[in-house]
Amino acid sequence: MRVCVPSSLPGGLDAPVSEHFGHCEVFTVIDVEDGKIVKAWPLSNDDEGQEHTCAIPVQRVAGAGVEHMIVGGIGQGPLMGFIQENIKVYSGASGTVEETVKRFIAGTLSNTDSKGACQGGCH
Repeated sequence: MRVCVPSSLPGGLDAPVSEHFGHCEVFTVIDVEDGKIVKAWPLSNDDEGQEHTCAIPVQRVAGAGVEHMIVGGIGQGPLMGFIQENIKVYSGASGTVEETVKRFIAGTLSNTDSKGACQGGCH
């Protein structure tokens, strides 16, 4: 399965989790097989001069084959985008990317629905 966590540069398992999806510097994409982390790599969140919209990072993450997004916080727009892309969103990201993914593997994180989305200013 492929998991993604918004993180700080340079990304990777040791990177700190970014508290809010829309403001992360980079995403860390992680492949998990048989309950173990087998691969992790950074995925840019740079809009490359484009006007920033929530749709750009959602499409970038979906294009990387991500099935599960783990966030500390996320707005309604990107949350709905992930739901449309059939990507499950979980809350509870904190600490390092590796710590967060281990909690996900252990099943201790909660699914996020529209009631769990930020309504603005919650980072």
